[in-house]
Amino acid sequence: MLRFLFIPLLVLASFASRALPYQDLTHFSDVFGKEKTYRLYLPADYDRLAGAYPVIYFFHGWGGRHFKDESAKLDYVRLGELADKYGVILVMWDGSMDESEPRPYNIGEREDVKFQVQMKDYFPELVDHIDATYRTHSDRIHRGIIGFSMGGFMASYLAGKYPDKVSAITEMVGSPEFFVGHPENHTFYPIRYTFDNLKDVAVRFHNMDNCPLFYLNTEVKNAAGWEGLTNFEYWLGDGNHGVDEPGEIAVFETAVRFICEKFQNPTPLNKTWSHYDLYPDFNLWGYSVESDKSEPGFLFLRNVSPTGFGLYSQKWLPDGPAIKNCNVKITTAPVYKRGQVYDVAVYQQNGEVVNLKQTAGNDGRLRFELNGDGCEVSIAGKPVTANFVLLNHRLKGEKRFIRPSEENELTLTLLNRGDRRKYAGKTVRLSVSCADPDVSLFNSHQTIKLDEKGEFLQSRPVGIHCRKTPPADASPAWLKLNVEVCYDGDLFTDNLTIPVFYDVPVFKHIQIDDGDGVRGTAFGVGNGDGQANASERIMLYENYQRLRLYTDDPYVESSEEELFDYMIPAVWPDGFSFGSVVKIADNCPVGHTIEFLACYESKTFMPIRREVHWGRVRITVK
Repeated sequence: MLRFLFIPLLVLASFASRALPYQDLTHFSDVFGKEKTYRLYLPADYDRLAGAYPVIYFFHGWGGRHFKDESAKLDYVRLGELADKYGVILVMWDGSMDESEPRPYNIGEREDVKFQVQMKDYFPELVDHIDATYRTHSDRIHRGIIGFSMGGFMASYLAGKYPDKVSAITEMVGSPEFFVGHPENHTFYPIRYTFDNLKDVAVRFHNMDNCPLFYLNTEVKNAAGWEGLTNFEYWLGDGNHGVDEPGEIAVFETAVRFICEKFQNPTPLNKTWSHYDLYPDFNLWGYSVESDKSEPGFLFLRNVSPTGFGLYSQKWLPDGPAIKNCNVKITTAPVYKRGQVYDVAVYQQNGEVVNLKQTAGNDGRLRFELNGDGCEVSIAGKPVTANFVLLNHRLKGEKRFIRPSEENELTLTLLNRGDRRKYAGKTVRLSVSCADPDVSLFNSHQTIKLDEKGEFLQSRPVGIHCRKTPPADASPAWLKLNVEVCYDGDLFTDNLTIPVFYDVPVFKHIQIDDGDGVRGTAFGVGNGDGQANASERIMLYENYQRLRLYTDDPYVESSEEELFDYMIPAVWPDGFSFGSVVKIADNCPVGHTIEFLACYESKTFMPIRREVHWGRVRITVK
């Protein structure tokens, strides 16, 4: 009797195994130097039909693997229903760095960045493996990402790293910011200031009203609005830090549906693209960048098109100074006619213009050697058209900050890159706007005549009246202005970020770290007398709270500023805070008073809510 019972049990076990909608598979990763695992869902008709399928990748959260995510509470069996219903291949990748390390992806606080292996190298490797092994649509339009928690951060980060490989993402209660890179050189990457990387990617952003990250992700949502994104969809759910209730797949299905709809109706590509990258070398949209960048920070390619591009570097976002002594080689995409001679002009930040001739190689590319101090490159010659971009701006009184208590005047200089013959001496329409309701602009619509070369467009002063108060959290604090140039049916757009020196009360309990260590560790460098002196590097405190400092005082060397990060305790280690160390110029006169706009942060424990406290600081140099 036992013998006859045993056989049916084996049959049932075999049937149950075959009935699972997924397969757990491995492939050898050259990036990791070992076998990597993934879970694969094929649609039910995959073996019956001969066509190709789009692919959605799922990135798990902290402590998760390709087969588990305790916080997400995914029903891995029922997810197969979605692969069948929407006709997609679903790949659950494994973000594990090492079997002994529960934290995935090699990201987090500084001490969490432990491995030389980089997930930005593994993602394209896994994509290539999936495309080579299964019948996939291997173009970017049919590839999407869903990410949860830390995997949500990775979804935004990697889609921004590779917008030429990914067309749509859903970030589900993702972490808003982390350090990314190598142990010896990693950069703070805030999602809220890197939406330039995602302007060609459709984004659905999930938040949960009872999630510990609710307020931090509200900052990210606010930043998307500040950027004026048209490809951003926000969804607020009722619940904690998760995806669905156990056994349910309704919320996960909304993520899948959003991406599949974008497969059918892709987000149109912009005429130009911009990109921040924290690595010294990268490739995107056919462009290759190589540099000797050896410190944290970003290289920024701005408004890239056949008419040219801007190249800048920043130590941090959104307003960090340039990285010093950073040399960059750029090879363009093959968009030029081989053997054709092009007129190239390089407009440096110091006002210098370098004119030269460049001949496109047999590969249709141009090659440049530049520095990261900041420049705009114009490329003219057939078949290149024209394009207007912001070259520089100036506030009345040579200030950098808008003052809410003053009448501000802004003058813009736009550069017409590429072929200028159509616009030489012509009259165009210039419009400046700001979506912030607390900002009023005057003389913001102007009719302006270009110079006889069609090279420059110089605005008349635009009045700015700002009633804005500083945000109470870490949402973007500065103004975002949109600029349009219109002529004969052609429309060119650009934007400009301008800081605001808010009219806030004066902090009254200031301490100066010039080497004396107000709270133990000394961040400042000086004689340690607790006073500000010329040539010193100082950190300021308000009642023992480190201050983030802003000023346009000419005796504070903005290029020498440094930031020091710290983590205020909360239920999770999310939400970084920063303090400034600023350099007082060697020639600062004794008795000169420097005024700073300053802020420090506090944080609620659960949910995690950053509270930003603003004030002004006045110090007199002794």
